[in-house]
This record gives sequence, structure tokens and C-alpha cells, in this order.
Amino acid sequence: MLIKDCKLEWLLICSFTFIFLGWILLTRLCCSLQPTKMTVTSELPIGSGLGSSAAFCVSITGALLAAAQQLDLHRHLGPTEEGDMQRWLDVDDKDLDIINRWAFEGEKIIHGRPSGIDNTVSTFGYIVKFRQGQLSRIQTTMPLNMLLTNTKVGRDTKSLVAGVGARAQRHPKSMAAIFDAVDSISEEVVSILQSNSEESRIEHNIVESKKDGHAQSELVHNTVSRSVEEIKLEELVQINQGLLQSMGVSHPCIDAICCRTSKHKLQSKLTGAGGGGCVLTLLPHCLKSKAIEEVKADLAAEGFECFQAHIGGKGVQISKK
Repeated sequence: MLIKDCKLEWLLICSFTFIFLGWILLTRLCCSLQPTKMTVTSELPIGSGLGSSAAFCVSITGALLAAAQQLDLHRHLGPTEEGDMQRWLDVDDKDLDIINRWAFEGEKIIHGRPSGIDNTVSTFGYIVKFRQGQLSRIQTTMPLNMLLTNTKVGRDTKSLVAGVGARAQRHPKSMAAIFDAVDSISEEVVSILQSNSEESRIEHNIVESKKDGHAQSELVHNTVSRSVEEIKLEELVQINQGLLQSMGVSHPCIDAICCRTSKHKLQSKLTGAGGGGCVLTLLPHCLKSKAIEEVKADLAAEGFECFQAHIGGKGVQISKK
């Protein structure tokens, strides 16, 4: 894993060292350690608000505990993306909790005062509701797809969190109201995701406009069908981004992406601590591939990097061919 940011590389090394020493104490293997080569690969952009540091800490912890045979594993046979068969070993919940707690300590070294949400999602997978240290898993049948756009702007989570804290000290009542609004949005999103009602889809007729002989992407041509739940989620994303801007954690590149996607009638918000990193854009379930490619091309023309993702992947697993 190539890391261009020297400060981040140093923090990751410190985090790894801490977890490694904790592993030695936990497993009492000081007298039987063997030279080991560990390779870390990642599909997540580093330092972009997608929890790559948490995924790193979780993976390192899980790998070390698995190597020491300290995990209660359950075999699950399934195909890999390449089509070959691979034995996936699921980790017991009590061991997932151990992995999560150690990964959180590693996150503290990197970020100072992390919320714990990133390492919790990386460990347990799927959808997680996390509030004041309390974890609950969310079950949903609602398909939720998104476009992730990398601003390629680095940011310092510690500084951003400190900036929000300083603003809260200067404007305690106003910032408290913003925090309450964000909390209400989170609760409403959970309610929508847990809703199993099948409400009728609403069609939005979208037209193509032309200006100076060039097709404009102000509105995606084709008819886009959205469920009532999808419309509510889009509105909440829009409101949430406005609140995050008020906290001072947005960035001109983030604002530019939100503006671009809104011309395609799509709603976006920053990820992670903001200040750069990635922006997520909700994609209606019935949005056609051609329309998505138009959005990606529009953003790529501005120098941004896009990739698609969906919610609800698995957490820690150990694989053996």
C-alpha cells in the first residue's frame, strides 16, 4: 500500500506497532514469535473520509489474532469475485468485539478522538447505528446505491474536529441546535431504512436542454422513477450537507461536486470529517446506467474520480484458498 502522506504513514506505523504489542501481550507469544511478512492492499482511497484508517486497524488486528489462532471461526464456502472457490471463515461475535476494541485504540493514535463508527462498521459490516457508544445493527431490504467522488483534497481529521469544537464554544446555542438537527436526520434515516412499506414510485419527467450547440447535463434526460423513501432520503442528504456546511467542514471542491450532481437532479453530501476527501451521491434504484455514466463523465471532466458502491457489505472475514 503506497502512502504519499509521510505524516499519515507515520501514524499508521505507530498504530500498527501499538496493536502488534497489544497482540503480544494478549496472546503471550513473546517466546514463539516468527518472522512474518504482512501485505496490506486496499480499494479505498486513503485519507478521503471513507474509513480507510479504520479498515487498516481492523484488518491488522484480525490478521494478527487469526495468525495466533485466537479467533473462533465458522467456515462458509462461497465463490470469490474471480469465480474460484474460497473458504470464507466468519468470525464469532465475541471475537469481533475484541477486534473492534483494539482497532478503536489504533484509531485513537491516528485521529485523536474518533467516534468509533468507522472501526465498528469495518468490523461488523452491514448497516450500523452507533450512538454514544451504543451499537445496534440495522436490517433493511431497501436497495441503496451511491456514487462516491474523490475530491483528491487531503484533510486532517483532528484539525477539523477541533475546528467544530472551537465553533461550538463560540456559538454554543446555535451549534447545539445544528447537532440536534443532525441527530434527528440520523434517526429519520434509520426509520426509512427499516421501513418495509412498498409505496408507489413517483416519476419525474426530465428534459434535455441545449446551449451553444452543446448538450447540457442540468437535467438527466430520461424518466427517473423514485420511491417515496428515496425522495425522503434525498431531501435528508440535502439538509444534512447544509448543516455540515454550517459547521465549517465543507470545502469548495465538495460544494462544486454537490452543485454538479444537483444539475442531474441527484443529491450529495460530504463523507467522514469533510474538508475534502470523498462525496457520496445517492443513486435512485431505477436510474439507468447511461444516466449514471453521464454524471461520472461530467465529474471526471472537472478532475474528480468516481466509483460506484452499495450499502451493506460484510465485516471481518478470514479467507483461505
